[in-house]
Amino acid sequence: MDYRTGLAMMQLNPELWMMTPKGEGLAFLVTDYGMDHNKIFTIMLNSGEILDFDIRDCRRCENPSFCIDAPQQPRPHYAPSK
Repeated sequence: MDYRTGLAMMQLNPELWMMTPKGEGLAFLVTDYGMDHNKIFTIMLNSGEILDFDIRDCRRCENPSFCIDAPQQPRPHYAPSK
């Protein structure tokens, strides 16, 4: 962590399967810009795209080994409410 800027990056090992507004993907990096900002997950989507998502736009995927059901696909936090 760089204490002058508050920036911290962490490579996830093992990676996490996440659901995003753009579909499922593998989260492999988390960036924390400090206490005034949300964490950002860098996710490689099943389509091959690598995109950054705000933590509010990510959900963990189904894991039958731990009886975790599939989540609802998240709406982007910036989308207008219904």
